[in-house]
Amino acid sequence: MGLRHRGTVQLETERLILRRFLPGDMEEIYNNCWRDYEVWRWTSYDPMPTIREVQTAAGLFTPRWFAAYGQPDRYSWAIQLKNGPVIGRISGMHPDDHVSQVELAYELGRAWWNRGYATEAAGAIIRFFLTEVGFNRVFACHAPENPASGRVMQKCGMRYEGMLRQAFRCNSGLYDMVICGILAEDLPIQGNESFV
Repeated sequence: MGLRHRGTVQLETERLILRRFLPGDMEEIYNNCWRDYEVWRWTSYDPMPTIREVQTAAGLFTPRWFAAYGQPDRYSWAIQLKNGPVIGRISGMHPDDHVSQVELAYELGRAWWNRGYATEAAGAIIRFFLTEVGFNRVFACHAPENPASGRVMQKCGMRYEGMLRQAFRCNSGLYDMVICGILAEDLPIQGNESFV
């Protein structure tokens, strides 16, 4: 059965709204998330020491970047607190229709770490991918030196699948890559999010 790509549709959880980015979000996501070295040290996009470099160095918030929302297999959500600010981003990268899988990636502002927000967002996106889009597998990767990201994956039902030695280059250097994944058949009891 083919995939039912729906693009970046709005999702709501108990505490979060997951939605498309808007041009007016750039300053908020930068100040709440991307300007902090501890957030982007485990990512592979270029560092953004100034807000201008969100566009010039990282290629985000450009007309081309926003135009990609018109593609049905583009999955890039702002993580916004209900009645609050944008605090992070979560994406489905490299959707592969042939293998029926997608890679999950996320970053969250440090002020909101250890409150369950990343797990809440990732769990909703995983269920959306497996039940609404029809992917068979969602996977994510992290460096062993970034165990907090791995804990988010585990809390969302992902299982450890293996480690590739020195296969992950990020802003902190070259690291081993831990791979975690979940299959549609592994999906736990449905969450309470809504898909719009």
